[in-house]
Amino acid sequence: MQAAALKDKKRGSPAHREGANDPDYENITLAFRNQNQPKGGHPRLTSQAQPKSPSDPAQVPPWLYRAIMSLYILLTVALLFCIILSALILVKNSEMSKEVQNLKAELWNVSALIRECEKTQKGGFHSVEERIAEVRKKVEKLETQPAEINKINTNIVKILQALEK
Repeated sequence: MQAAALKDKKRGSPAHREGANDPDYENITLAFRNQNQPKGGHPRLTSQAQPKSPSDPAQVPPWLYRAIMSLYILLTVALLFCIILSALILVKNSEMSKEVQNLKAELWNVSALIRECEKTQKGGFHSVEERIAEVRKKVEKLETQPAEINKINTNIVKILQALEK
């Protein structure tokens, strides 16, 4: 019966008002406490002191969304920066690899030219050594010739002396 009276009271039904004048009707008033109010009868603290459930989007402060979005944007920018930097490194690596290959080819050509020059120099030195040996032989021959010339001169002098007699 109390539940029916409560429903009538909430609806504002005329039967509730009629019962106030009826002597058979017992006027019962129930004091309902607020469902947000604890049993001690004291009102709850403000919503700032209440722990907020993270699943309720109405209780999450708006600055948190901005902060998270800023972090996502910062993370995205950092990732893009890393990707661009990696691409630049790959391009530079490719260019440097081509330069190293060109330098390697040039070094190979220079070393081949040096080997060829060494062969030419060895051939030139060999011919110079042969000529030096020929000159030595001729110098030795010339060194022995004055003695022969002196012999010839003495022979000529003897012949001339013999002819003068």
